[in-house]
Amino acid sequence: MCRSKRAASGRSLHRTSDPPPLVTPFRPRKRVEHMTDLTSPFSGIIRVEGDRSIAGQNIGAATTGDHSPIIKLEPDTLKAPHQVKLVGRMTNLPQAPAAVFVGRDDALAVMTETLTATSVQMAIGQVIHGMGGVGKSELARQYVTRHSQRYRLVWWITATSDEEIQADLASLAERVHPPLLEALALSTALGVEQAAYWALSWLQAHDDWLLVLDNVEDPKHVRKLLAQLRNGHIVITTRRQVAWPAEVTRLPLHLLAKDAATELIALTSERAIDPRERSAFEAIAAELGYLPLALEQAGSYIRESQISPSEYLSLLTAHAAHMYAASSEGGAAERTIARLWRIHLDAISERNTYAVHLLRVLACYASDNIPREILGTDEHRPMVLDALRLLASYSLITLDEKIVSVHRLIQAVVAAEDETRSTLREDSAPELALSWLAAAWIVTMEMPSRDSVAHQRALSPHIESLTRHHAITTNFHDHNHLFALAAHHELDQGNYRRAHALATYAIAVTTAVLDPEHSFTLKIRSNLASALRRLGRFIEAEKEYREIWQIQIRDLGEDHPDTLTSRSNLALVLGRSGQLREAEKEHRAIWQARIKTLGEEHPETLMNRINLASTLRSLGRFKEAEKHARAVCQAQIRVLGKNHPNTLISRSNLVDVLRDLGQLEEAEKQARAIFRTEVQVFGKDHPRTLISRSSLAVLQWELGRLEEPEKEHRAIWQTRVRVLGEDHFETLSSRNNLAVILCSLGRIEEAETEARSVWQALKRVLGQNHPDTLSSHSNLSFLLWRLGRLKEAKAEARVVWLAQVQVLGKNHPNTLMTRSFLDYLRHARKK
Repeated sequence: MCRSKRAASGRSLHRTSDPPPLVTPFRPRKRVEHMTDLTSPFSGIIRVEGDRSIAGQNIGAATTGDHSPIIKLEPDTLKAPHQVKLVGRMTNLPQAPAAVFVGRDDALAVMTETLTATSVQMAIGQVIHGMGGVGKSELARQYVTRHSQRYRLVWWITATSDEEIQADLASLAERVHPPLLEALALSTALGVEQAAYWALSWLQAHDDWLLVLDNVEDPKHVRKLLAQLRNGHIVITTRRQVAWPAEVTRLPLHLLAKDAATELIALTSERAIDPRERSAFEAIAAELGYLPLALEQAGSYIRESQISPSEYLSLLTAHAAHMYAASSEGGAAERTIARLWRIHLDAISERNTYAVHLLRVLACYASDNIPREILGTDEHRPMVLDALRLLASYSLITLDEKIVSVHRLIQAVVAAEDETRSTLREDSAPELALSWLAAAWIVTMEMPSRDSVAHQRALSPHIESLTRHHAITTNFHDHNHLFALAAHHELDQGNYRRAHALATYAIAVTTAVLDPEHSFTLKIRSNLASALRRLGRFIEAEKEYREIWQIQIRDLGEDHPDTLTSRSNLALVLGRSGQLREAEKEHRAIWQARIKTLGEEHPETLMNRINLASTLRSLGRFKEAEKHARAVCQAQIRVLGKNHPNTLISRSNLVDVLRDLGQLEEAEKQARAIFRTEVQVFGKDHPRTLISRSSLAVLQWELGRLEEPEKEHRAIWQTRVRVLGEDHFETLSSRNNLAVILCSLGRIEEAETEARSVWQALKRVLGQNHPDTLSSHSNLSFLLWRLGRLKEAKAEARVVWLAQVQVLGKNHPNTLMTRSFLDYLRHARKK
């Protein structure tokens, strides 16, 4: 009785004119007018009284110039760097490590192995590099916390410039040997240089230290440090992917994995991951591209606002720019993704303004797999290459020989910033992005078919992404037709949701310039209707097709090929929506009209005839359907070849008829051949291929070959969920087939759960009285009987039978089968 269905991170020194009191702490300046080489001895004039010596020896008294007051110090107050020993452990860690630290165990293990596997008496350097916000500094803090007992000194240096490095080294000297404060208290820039040099000398004379050079902007800022320090550990964090000295080991830090990203948001928001909220947490993590800083920002916002993950997701969708800039309460404003990348863009703009413009163009495309060949013309190639190199060095893009990828959050922040910019100029980022794509698409149209499809497949996701950035205006643009071309391509490729998005946008762009009834507009509307039909949105599709058809009757006439094509499409929707008798009438009339205008064996005529055969089969008139299907297959093999897409469709229809007639062996043989061919022609995940795969799986089950039937149907179902969506009618068909298999395996309770879910979904998607919905309802009644729930089974079966009489007729095979089952139930005893 169960029926299977066919697959469908210092400080500043205040300079004074008078010397400060000796009790005033030394505050190194962060900004100096120049910086001497750290390898140089003390610069300037040192005048001493008492014991006279320089830098590495004892100094009795010192002044910074011949006319400066003399500071009296006791003998042996100042010591050489090698004479100064730390009494205890010392650190200047600027902030404690984060309480929430997930998903970085492997990276921390690699870092630990690199640094702790060798004695600190040997120089070891570790460069942690990655994009801004990925957690490089946090990884360093976590390492420092876990291994603090290994080092007598841990010193954190903000290393974005030479001045900052020198200032933090001077601070190190201040902490390690406080008398330097008094000796250099009257100094300005000179004192900072001298203190930094003393600190460097101290590091050279000792071991058991760890130096963290955080946020290194340019390797030249730390190259001399790395060359001179050979007896401790150095950790460098940087976003720059550039050449580093051989003394250091690289550790790339990537985005978090999905589960770790979800956990980070939940823990930061202080909410347990309720199963009902997991999907929202996961959606936030995906939307934020699994970037730790953004995830922490989201979690803090949820915690402080006391809102649900779903509410945050809605805010992120509706107010992206605001959410990207929202810092946590008490947190630093620069610790937001918007501020972070604004700093990045400013730094890049100072070096190469075109690189920033190129990044804005890249923000218009899909984040991954942007073909490098589309970026600019040959004339602009050197400029584009320089820009790409610079962007890649800042970890804003990833680059290989053929493609460019941009983190989606970088794109989102750039795009949100660009919302106030004009997009109407020819050199604006969206217009430039469109013109590059259009030029690339034209090239593909001159390629052989297989190469053309492959290149268009690579371009189409970027065209779809551009719809979110490109402005719709009343000015005609030569490149706007690209959206319609891409929509048609996606229909052929079976990517119906992308086809629908592209067709919808193409109509909006076109109708801003052309009349909604213009012939070009009608072609795009037809593509939109086709996408709606394949998405199972039959009511919308029928309305669109009917309007197009009526316009064409008025402007072209009833028998014009375009008019007949629209009428044929309308008939397909009628049949798919369950209006079978009207669909048969239309298909038959269109077939006859095609014969008259095109001839019996014209490809369009043959396709109309196979549509008629498919409708006859749905009506239960299997012999008639077989006659038409066989005739069409024979003609198409002769005219088009047996592996032409149209022929494959007809052969698949014939397989379905043969199965209905019980000719299972022939049907199974044909189905296997068709499936193998369609894998080669369309690809294994194309909707057409999945239909054939499902049909073959059903036939094998009906032939009693039950080896792994559940695995096959479950795989088809899961693939359709990914390709078509969970509620697509073909996806639900696969789930129905899975219920049938579970029933045959004796797993009745599982089968009943699946069947009930399918029935409820079909009622929502197709309607309560659609033939497919009624078949699913009938299967549910059968399973209720198998579970011993006789009264429920009889009630459900009767509802199905009455509806089938009205929809299909009392003599339709499905109606007769339900009637027979109902009669059996009336006489059956309750189990």
